[in-house]
Amino acid sequence: MTVTRANNIRDVLEHEIISGQRPPGDRLDEPQLTRQFNASRTPVREALVELASAGLVEMQPHRSAVVAEISVHQVIQMYEVLAELEGLSARLAARRMTEQERSEFEALHMEIGQRIETANRGAFPALNKEFHNLIHLGAHNEVLSAQIDGLNKRLAPYRRLFHEEPHDLSIPYAEHQSVVAAIRIRDEELADLIFRNHTALRADTITDFIAAFERRFERKIA
Repeated sequence: MTVTRANNIRDVLEHEIISGQRPPGDRLDEPQLTRQFNASRTPVREALVELASAGLVEMQPHRSAVVAEISVHQVIQMYEVLAELEGLSARLAARRMTEQERSEFEALHMEIGQRIETANRGAFPALNKEFHNLIHLGAHNEVLSAQIDGLNKRLAPYRRLFHEEPHDLSIPYAEHQSVVAAIRIRDEELADLIFRNHTALRADTITDFIAAFERRFERKIA
């Protein structure tokens, strides 16, 4: 029962951190959390420890835990790793996707295109996430998927600053089209290259990202 309660608390806190409700540096006061969740200290502490092991929370001796803070340099390094992992995911998907998986993948891509044509921007973030998830599933590598998921969760509060949704959705859609085509013909190297570049912070936008980061977290930059 305690484990289940701890898992429920962890899931709620994880959602609040990823969604931005609890920003980096936000205090996670255990007495306040026990009241919020109407729980004892044990499951709250277990939830915080699990979140700390995932890199979402920092445990501080003799002080309240806080939502993990990441420097701009660490964010850029995480993007570098994420881009490589996404490229590998697309490479494996080109090799391993079943016919049914590829059919579902291409159908989703068409749906995204229809939403963009009707200027339905609100639907894009969720559909874009599903597009990436179908590639991860098509790679048939659970370890790889877990690593990508972990990095995405840690980057979520920072991605929201600048890089989450471009103004011109035709650009990521065209990149999606290219990776769909590469996976269709099972060109592993091309799929890897396209999806790696699709995920990476580009040289022409990285300075804008740094500026946005420093405006938001100026007091935290050393």
